Amino acid sequence: MKGLMVLFFVFFTTVATCYPLTRWEKRYEIGNQLSCLLDYPAVLGENGGIVVIQFSVGEGSAIGKVKVFTRDDKLNNDLIRQLTGKRIFLPDHHAATSYIVKLRFIRAK
Repeated sequence: MKGLMVLFFVFFTTVATCYPLTRWEKRYEIGNQLSCLLDYPAVLGENGGIVVIQFSVGEGSAIGKVKVFTRDDKLNNDLIRQLTGKRIFLPDHHAATSYIVKLRFIRAK
């Protein structure tokens, strides 16, 4: 029983000290936030792919002026529709800044 309590204590302290660091460090990364906002585009099929997008962040941290750099208009329109108006948090945000992000879409198996 003591061994189980020691194991629980070690596990709990490890999780308590490591989990907040990884969680809060990556919370503000643009890619992580965008992945939470986007659904997998059906246009990509099973293979997935890499897509480059450009956007700006306006008042109220809303995403706007979205451009998708692919030749597929359906994919472009789908991603623009999904991102426009969604809110994102950037700690050092400047109104005139334009962001370019490369996204890799992978279908979960």
